Amino acid sequence: MRMTFLLMMIGIFSVGCANCKNIQDQFDACQKTLTDQDLIIKNKDSTIRQKDQDLKDKDDSIKKLELQIVELNRRLSITSSEKGVNDDRIKNISFLVREYIKDQIRKNKDFLSAVELEDFIGNELIKREYSGEAGLFIIDTANPVPSDGQINGVGGYFLGSTEVVVKLLRPMGKDYIVTESKNLNFDLDKAGKSYIDFDNPLIVKKDDIMAFYFPKSVTVPYDSGFGVSTYSSLKEDKYESGGKIAAEELQATNQVKRKYSLNYYGIFIQK
Repeated sequence: MRMTFLLMMIGIFSVGCANCKNIQDQFDACQKTLTDQDLIIKNKDSTIRQKDQDLKDKDDSIKKLELQIVELNRRLSITSSEKGVNDDRIKNISFLVREYIKDQIRKNKDFLSAVELEDFIGNELIKREYSGEAGLFIIDTANPVPSDGQINGVGGYFLGSTEVVVKLLRPMGKDYIVTESKNLNFDLDKAGKSYIDFDNPLIVKKDDIMAFYFPKSVTVPYDSGFGVSTYSSLKEDKYESGGKIAAEELQATNQVKRKYSLNYYGIFIQK
């Protein structure tokens, strides 16, 4: 009986020892799992700390860049202000230089175009023996343009107000071409010399000829029997700019010569 009880106790003890071993194995497995998880947590925590450090570094870099931008904007503002002042100074200097040059050009033009300094081509502007008629075309063949240059205006001795169409004739082969045609009005209170400057000078060439068309009264006097002006009655102006005049029309025969108190003035390049 005693032997049976002893065997039973040995069996129970043997079973208990086997369970203890299983429990120890499970405990060891849990311990290893916890250790592994702690390692994973440490690794993740290290990664997080590294990323936090990276973010901090980037944030510091951004702050430095923002400070640099502020400084650059400050310098740019100063540079822009200085440039603006410099630009205004340059503009003012340029304006003053241009005004000075314009003033010199005006003075030179006034000096060169002063009637007293210009070349006069044509007849003396004096009172002559004859006058009258109307609708007359006068071609001053006696006084062609002496050389290349410019004609600035015309003059005449006028007995009263009248209209004049001044024309420039240019030889083209055996004919003449009307290259310019200017309408002028001479308004006078009394008889005497009168000059009119053109709005724009006529650029002329050597041997060009001046012509004068009086659609109304010819108030410019003339002397008869000398001079070589060609004249013809012309009720309407048929010689407009671009028109052609045959050479024979400038060389009228059996015509009493006339010398009109007409001339023109300008600057001519004598060669």
